[in-house]
Amino acid sequence: MSKNKIKNLFLIFLVIFAIILLFAFVDFLLHSLRVEYAVPPRYFPNKILYGTIYGFFIFLLVRKQSPFMKSLLFSLIVDVSLQFRYFLEGYPLDFVLLFLVLHFLILFPISWVFFKLIKDKNLDSF
Repeated sequence: MSKNKIKNLFLIFLVIFAIILLFAFVDFLLHSLRVEYAVPPRYFPNKILYGTIYGFFIFLLVRKQSPFMKSLLFSLIVDVSLQFRYFLEGYPLDFVLLFLVLHFLILFPISWVFFKLIKDKNLDSF
């Protein structure tokens, strides 16, 4: 693999990390709105860690898609993966379903903007 391809992969990883950081920040604000939305302190670091890992591999799988489709698939799969994990950890089903929708509504537009930038900069051609 060429140095340019490795550099692009690393940049994409950093972009995915940035997407997930923004997503986690907006999610933090949402969870701060009401006491019943509160989550334990480990929730956000776990979201950042697993969201970045899941997101990077999902991006690699869907990288040939248009930015819109890439964002749609990326957001759905990351969202469902994280929410499924939270359900297995014991979060109530109504909480999981509510945040399944809210997380998608946060993650989709953020990822779409970043994936359009990746496409414009031709970083996904490896």
